[in-house]
Amino acid sequence: LNVFRFLYSDEVQIGPETVMTTLYTAKKYAVPALEAHCVEFLKKNLRADNAFMLLTQARLFDEPQLASLCLENIDKNTSDAINAEGFTDIDLDTLVAVLERDTLGIREVRLFNAVVRWSEAECQRQQLQVIPENKRKVLGKALSLIRFPLMTIEEFAAGN
Repeated sequence: LNVFRFLYSDEVQIGPETVMTTLYTAKKYAVPALEAHCVEFLKKNLRADNAFMLLTQARLFDEPQLASLCLENIDKNTSDAINAEGFTDIDLDTLVAVLERDTLGIREVRLFNAVVRWSEAECQRQQLQVIPENKRKVLGKALSLIRFPLMTIEEFAAGN
């Protein structure tokens, strides 16, 4: 409906509930002006608690500028972003893209704990038993991106 409204009247009515479906439809039917409105809306509403969800969507919709803004937000607000509800819902490639960054503002042990939470959620999504072997399996290459040497010996030993 938003696409038709835009095509016939140049009227843009985008809200938090409709922006993703509108962006998808605008891309599918090659309506770049409406795409730009959607991306602008997402940029204005980017916060730490939705940065991971928007990063996943930006990667899916091939919006590198929005993805870059999301990554910058995650760098600045890493702790809030990884504690947000949507963090455990991201895909493995998005997790890897974040773990590859050297600019995250968080202690490595806290990042590791977040990755463990993500792996537990992924095990459940894949209907695997939540055991260490399966957590390592679902993490794949992401596990090697954790910088264990940056943890204190106590943090590493405690597994915190």
